[in-house]
Amino acid sequence: MAMISTIGSLALDQVRLRDRVDLLTRQLSTGNRGTTHGALGTEARRAIDLRGDIARREAYAGAADTALARMDLTQGALGRLESIASELASEALRARTLGAAGVETLARSARAALEEAAAVLNTRHGEDYLFAGSDLAGVPVPDAANIATGPMATAIAAAVATLDPLNAAGVLAGTALAATDPATRPFNAFLEGAALAEPRRALQVADGERIAWGVLASQDHTGEVAQSWGRELLRGLATLAALTPASAAQGTGYDALLDGVRQGLDGAKRGLAQERGMLGSAERRVEAAREGHRDLMVALRTQLVSVEQVDIAEVASALRQTEARLEASYQATATVARLSLASLLR
Repeated sequence: MAMISTIGSLALDQVRLRDRVDLLTRQLSTGNRGTTHGALGTEARRAIDLRGDIARREAYAGAADTALARMDLTQGALGRLESIASELASEALRARTLGAAGVETLARSARAALEEAAAVLNTRHGEDYLFAGSDLAGVPVPDAANIATGPMATAIAAAVATLDPLNAAGVLAGTALAATDPATRPFNAFLEGAALAEPRRALQVADGERIAWGVLASQDHTGEVAQSWGRELLRGLATLAALTPASAAQGTGYDALLDGVRQGLDGAKRGLAQERGMLGSAERRVEAAREGHRDLMVALRTQLVSVEQVDIAEVASALRQTEARLEASYQATATVARLSLASLLR
């Protein structure tokens, strides 16, 4: 009976050792402690929490990547608009000394700049318009390709045609009205209405933290609408595009009109510079948040590895030792069996 009990005990031990060998072999093959959370024992809850935290931070970092690409494109567009405002303000200043000889060249440059500015305001990232507010599918400047002959430009040209030596202020007021009148203003209905009351587009970079970065074509960062950089830019360019040799013949009226347009374009340039500065600040904050998430993900993944994965060297050593114990157990069983058989044959 003692022999049978010994052999039974060895058999049970071999079952446990074989299970251990199977487990260690799988761990050595996969590098993981097991295929289910149950294999982690008391660390299962921690692994679930770590994976959740990593997934959340991956989502924040991915959203930041997308937003930063949009911000970069927006910065480029704002930079080009600022350059247009600066270039045409300089041309308007030079035109005062050129008289009728330079007015047609100025008008042509302004018309081309007007069409380009409208196209830039319609810049998209993927399918989203960058300057459209929350109406991402809405074209900020409808029919931008024909803006030089559209309602606003036509109304402005009519006002410029009335220029005389004494009424430059009235003409400028007429161009301002054309840029704000519901029948002729340049932006779509959403940008001229609901968008003016909504918060700027923002990105959630962490739990409870949002960073505003959106830029509206129809409103500057201070909330100004009538003299916002977008409206002043288009108004000034349309006014210069409407000039003719007859305009240049109005002497002091022509000079005063050019001064007024230049001041408006300079104001647009300042507004654009401020928008770029604020956007740059938002970009830096988003980048910092993204890098913070990435750094933490490295630490969290290191912790997850320590919970879910095994030390390959340790497992390999344990496997060798367990296999040796199993082999020794087999040999012990064989020895006991031989002794048992010998005792029966005596």
